[in-house]
Amino acid sequence: MLFSWGLPRRPFGAILILTAAVAIYAVTAYSEGDLVVRHVSNQTITPLGPVVFRANQSVEWASLQIVPEIHGETHLDGSTITFNPAEPMRPGATYRFDVSLRAGDQWLHGVRFDVSVGLADTLWVYVKLDARTHWIYVYHGDELVRSILASGGRPGDETPLGTFRIQNRGHHFWSAKYGEGAYYWVRIFGNYLFHSIPVDIEGNVIREEARLLGCPASHGCLRMSMRDAKWFYENVPDGTLVVIDGK
Repeated sequence: MLFSWGLPRRPFGAILILTAAVAIYAVTAYSEGDLVVRHVSNQTITPLGPVVFRANQSVEWASLQIVPEIHGETHLDGSTITFNPAEPMRPGATYRFDVSLRAGDQWLHGVRFDVSVGLADTLWVYVKLDARTHWIYVYHGDELVRSILASGGRPGDETPLGTFRIQNRGHHFWSAKYGEGAYYWVRIFGNYLFHSIPVDIEGNVIREEARLLGCPASHGCLRMSMRDAKWFYENVPDGTLVVIDGK
């Protein structure tokens, strides 16, 4: 299968330069004079996991080069430095972070850290809830298995963001509260599910709801077409990692 890694419409590669707060990952500490930067993660990160380091004093300025390129945001909170990727990093890959920073009158120049990404041979799910169009991407490692048009929560009933593990599933449910049901539900957590587009009490698709597929439309669950919901139900097992991103 040929595909573009990450979000299907974004290229992968090259170098990203950020002159802001710095994020670093490594297995050792680096120092110059009294300035020390340490790795504070204790395991291989997930594709959208934060990359976090901590200096031994407050950091005032930093720049960052990442190879291969990965878009994201960096945040500096005193001595704690965090990089949050805006799209999944390649499972099984190692990213090089070249860091320069200043703390007071002390500098570290071009310090190199490597971050390893897990899930190299694992099925996982990435949900992208943009303002206009919602998508579910199922990956096996860095191979895109299936792209699914979806509908997450509407304003006021937003789908929770974060990292979850699929819990259990069932063939059909009915909600008296909302006056609709669905087929092929797969639990994210609590009452938040992946499931088909809504059906009425007789099991017929509610057409006005079906027409909203792709837009924010649900009460917080993630809706799919009947065909995609059946495929998801049959092919994505309990325990699968789910990353839900709303950026």
